[in-house]
Amino acid sequence: MNYRPAEFALLNKTEVTVHETQYNNQTIDSKTNSNDQLTLQALETMPTGGYEHPYSSSAWENLTDKANCYAYMLNTSTYSGHKLQPGELAGKVFTSLTSSSIISASKLDMPYLNKSLRTSTYSEVPGYREYKVALVNAPNYDYHWYRQDADGGWSHKRGLTAIDFRDASGNSIRNPQTADRNYGNGLNYSTWGGWYIIKY
Repeated sequence: MNYRPAEFALLNKTEVTVHETQYNNQTIDSKTNSNDQLTLQALETMPTGGYEHPYSSSAWENLTDKANCYAYMLNTSTYSGHKLQPGELAGKVFTSLTSSSIISASKLDMPYLNKSLRTSTYSEVPGYREYKVALVNAPNYDYHWYRQDADGGWSHKRGLTAIDFRDASGNSIRNPQTADRNYGNGLNYSTWGGWYIIKY
């Protein structure tokens, strides 16, 4: 889970320091599992631009409790136990669990990260220093972000858990729009929030 509604009252503009994740001398993981007969790369058809971040569990191992899905999507981390919220860096956290509210708040954060966020499509090829992300919602309960990796597949980070390239059924994520996003206990991210591109 990426946020708790009660946390809205506690969030205001704070000096949250964010750190960009580095991949120097880190292991780049192969994304195969028992549910996949072929490698992810052979099955993926969504275009990439060549500037996507690699999937590396070793790079994120010490950051597990310092990033939620939003921070991971941004390739950043904060401090232990903190779940960065859209709009928090700008002092204007989103006010409802709608895609439009989350996107508007996320865009306000981008100048604080030297990044930008814009709407995209499934088929758009990201440009120089860009990568694709996707937003989904569990209505009235939670939001969730996915990001496309250098191998063309997708990964995500559920709350303060480890990063993962699999969906709720344990299959490699080739397209977050068609992946199984029902994690049970109210965490059914059934509402599609759209494709976006991050420029860094």
